[in-house]
Amino acid sequence: MFFRGYIDESYDPEYENVFTLSCLLSTGKIWVDLSRAWKLMLDSWNRRLKKRGRPKISRYHAADCSNLKKEFKDWSTDEQQEFFADILKIFKKCQVDTVALSINLQDMDAYFPEARKYANPDFRTFLYGMTTRFLVGRIADRFCTKYPNPRIGLVHDRNAYDAVMLDGFNQQMADPAFEYKECFTTFAPKGWEHCVPLQPADLVAYENFKDAMRKINPRERRISLRMLVDLDAFSGRAQSMDQAAILRFREEMMATALSLPTPHLIKQPTAVRGLC
Repeated sequence: MFFRGYIDESYDPEYENVFTLSCLLSTGKIWVDLSRAWKLMLDSWNRRLKKRGRPKISRYHAADCSNLKKEFKDWSTDEQQEFFADILKIFKKCQVDTVALSINLQDMDAYFPEARKYANPDFRTFLYGMTTRFLVGRIADRFCTKYPNPRIGLVHDRNAYDAVMLDGFNQQMADPAFEYKECFTTFAPKGWEHCVPLQPADLVAYENFKDAMRKINPRERRISLRMLVDLDAFSGRAQSMDQAAILRFREEMMATALSLPTPHLIKQPTAVRGLC
């Protein structure tokens, strides 16, 4: 089986409360069908907007659409809901699977305060490298144990941390204890402008982030996420590092180095907690 996975991150840069790295996976044929349907859906909406003399949108961006900002600033909540309904129609026809990892940064500060102090060159860089490596491990746990000889190519949304994410991936591949390295074929950045699947990947990353935020701000699960997980064609596993995993990670890191490289010497935490 050949799979393609599209990775995106989601977090609030102002408050830095939760960091989520999420991957949306499926087969190549499904991605072709999904991409075609996605582009047709955007074209339909842009024709409608143009007819009404309103600015067109360049893409779907989850945070902007959810908060009616930037390209969606003049949209009504009815239009927002109708847009999401059209997206659900696409997901309903295309089998996808999500793997997500979230880190509660308040817990990280509480149980591993040295991380911000010793991270090299800075905590954000360390965070991207660490979560990339952990996410690859979670993908392997879900796919490499389920399918015989799977081959998985990974693409992530291009950002300022491309190099450290690649470093995290390569570190996982070089880990002698990682038995699934042969399952992974590529890890590369792409821009959303040239890669339609990064848009649904952005949606799922945002929904996983908002769900992980419920530990900090207790609330009901978002209706949009409930509607997604209720689809027969949508499946996945979202996890977060709990207190025990962070403490074990801290113990391993402090035992091997005084400074926290990015992401060298990082070991997989042995305890994770399921979100859904």
